[in-house]
Amino acid sequence: MARGTFDATQKKIVESGLAMFLENGYERTNLRDLCARAGITTGSLYRHFESKEALFSHLVQPAVDEIRGIFSESESLCREAVESGNLRGLWTIMDADRLLDYMYRNFDALKLLLMCSDGTKYSGFLNDVVNLEADISLRSLRAAMERGLIAAELPSETEMHLICHAYVSSVFEAVLHDLGRDEMEHYTRTIMTFFTAGSCSVLGI
Repeated sequence: MARGTFDATQKKIVESGLAMFLENGYERTNLRDLCARAGITTGSLYRHFESKEALFSHLVQPAVDEIRGIFSESESLCREAVESGNLRGLWTIMDADRLLDYMYRNFDALKLLLMCSDGTKYSGFLNDVVNLEADISLRSLRAAMERGLIAAELPSETEMHLICHAYVSSVFEAVLHDLGRDEMEHYTRTIMTFFTAGSCSVLGI
């Protein structure tokens, strides 16, 4: 098969898969219907993707890898902020512009992860992000307390998980409600301001 034809067929499969996963969810998407929509045979699909889940992974894995990379980078920046005594700087590391850029570029992939991933290994995506946020936040705050930067009692692990779940879920509501870029920007900044003020109040900083 010529490279151009191969690429064109894969593009049709990916476009059909995205549309049907968004319409029906992963579990209710039928490969025969997906192939019919793409105008190809089932055999042709298997030359590109070994399974339905492989196709779903192709659509969402880059967004998963990117958010993990963002958190990995954020943890080192949080450590630097604590070491320099800039505690309020913890709330500027994941700034609105970076978060907006991530969500807007991965809009469809995030909809798949948040709404259509039941039956895949990605069904716990939201909780995974919450755990990343909670773990980094607690480690950073404990380090700040050891340096005498925080006098207030820290939230327990359960409390931190619940707070981070509320925050992360609120941020991703922008995707679930199909907000345009301008609406998303206003909404995200409002949410981040709200949670930053609450966090600083609880910690007495």
